[in-house]
Amino acid sequence: AIGELFNNTLTTPLDIVTVSACSLLLSLPSRIGELADVERECVVFKEDDVGARRMFLRWYAEKGFGATTKPVMTGMESVVERAINLLVPVTEEARAYAAWLEDHPDEFPPHAGVPLKGLDDPLTYVEACAALKTKVHSNHSARKNFKDQWVESISKRASIGPVAQLLLDEIQQGWDATCGSRIYVSGTRHYYEYNDKVVITLRKLNILVREKYLPKDFPYTTPAEDGKKRVKYRDALLTVRTGSLPDETKKSLLMTRDFGVEIAANPNRIAAQLGGATPRKQSIFQRHGYGNLKVSSHSFRHELNTEMQYAGLSQLLIDAFSGRTSMGSVYNHETVEDRTQRVAQYHPKTKYSNAASRLEKVKTNQPLSLSDVTDLHEGEQDLIIHQTHVGICVHNFASEPCPKMGACLTCGKLGCVKGDDVKLANLKEERKDLKCRYDKALDAQSRDIFGASEWVKKVGMSLYKCDALIRTLENPELENGDIVWNADNGWTLTNNAAAMAGLIDVKDIEAKNEQLMSLDDLSAMLDEIEV
Repeated sequence: AIGELFNNTLTTPLDIVTVSACSLLLSLPSRIGELADVERECVVFKEDDVGARRMFLRWYAEKGFGATTKPVMTGMESVVERAINLLVPVTEEARAYAAWLEDHPDEFPPHAGVPLKGLDDPLTYVEACAALKTKVHSNHSARKNFKDQWVESISKRASIGPVAQLLLDEIQQGWDATCGSRIYVSGTRHYYEYNDKVVITLRKLNILVREKYLPKDFPYTTPAEDGKKRVKYRDALLTVRTGSLPDETKKSLLMTRDFGVEIAANPNRIAAQLGGATPRKQSIFQRHGYGNLKVSSHSFRHELNTEMQYAGLSQLLIDAFSGRTSMGSVYNHETVEDRTQRVAQYHPKTKYSNAASRLEKVKTNQPLSLSDVTDLHEGEQDLIIHQTHVGICVHNFASEPCPKMGACLTCGKLGCVKGDDVKLANLKEERKDLKCRYDKALDAQSRDIFGASEWVKKVGMSLYKCDALIRTLENPELENGDIVWNADNGWTLTNNAAAMAGLIDVKDIEAKNEQLMSLDDLSAMLDEIEV
């Protein structure tokens, strides 16, 4: 849908901003907030190691990565050029306006309604409202509109600049707090006259306008990091005037106030346009007949990271390309099958187990070998594993007896096969029994019975593990035949005996168990389990 929209004739600024922002994010892996620092002149060309000409964009990566140049994904160069060419006419005037605001900090922004008076000449309230693009209705005096929409509106803000605060104090202190004097005209018509002490001028109105409409970091698009200034609105590719896009236009009192500047592709606006729409604000998909499609702008970043994994790039290179300072494996959405097949191309001895065949063996109680569930060295392939009431066990009983004495839910050698309905039902029966025992343990704990707290924790962990296995096996994203491996809690009969003899510290064993949690946290999670 985005591709079709991008290649059609776009007519509204909002559509152009939305599809152009998506196009840039699909051309190099980035975050939506980073678009604020993309300059109008962002394209640079470099030669690669074989002398080919490549397109790069000057970029500022968030989260500490900093300024860099990012190569555009191969094949997306023309997309970037078209996106920039679409955006420039929409944003050119706003950049020029931002430059004027920066260069003339003490002057009132010019427009057709500004009275022909000097910066310090007194203004009537009607003239002040005209300068502020505030419509004066017959049932609302210009004085009241100025007071309500400007003085009181700004005064309610949590943060106000010191210059603006001084001006607001001056206006409020000079305000006539009475109901005014009624003045009659021709004996019937009347109006109210007030004894206001404050003098309104264009210079003072300029302070109010900038306080209300300019971003706090103006003239920069984003806060400086470590004192380093970034991009100015006068140079940013996506600068627009406030209220210039349809979904953000403020048409109260029938007048658009475009005194400020902002970044067109801000996260909230793009999120709404990509499907997070409200009844009063349609997404770009709804406006153009695609229905209720939804996508997150961050999905583009994940998509490109996954494609780079498919292309065989190292994680270090992908992280650098993406502007990350830490490992980004969470962005890799390759399936296990994809990765296994890719490894097999370089390691022919790698075996890829057939999930459907494995499930069929489990369901029909056919013998399973270790090679059916894991990759082994030559000579170990034909060792037979056995099945338990809840899954399969890969412990080698030829070398030693079970070190857990049947405590399968605490053992890391337990594997549960997705699609084995009999074993899933057994797990649910196990969960039901554990829930009953856990409730009894809680009751004993409430009566301060000695040892009940340890009972609660031990049974609670087994219940939590059982419930987690069931939820994972019921996850529709897993394929039938996939194996869910259990996590080991570190305890064996040998460790238990050694701990009782004081040869090892219990804390050393529990420290290795990532599944253990505090009793309060465990209780809170187990309260949500329904059997």
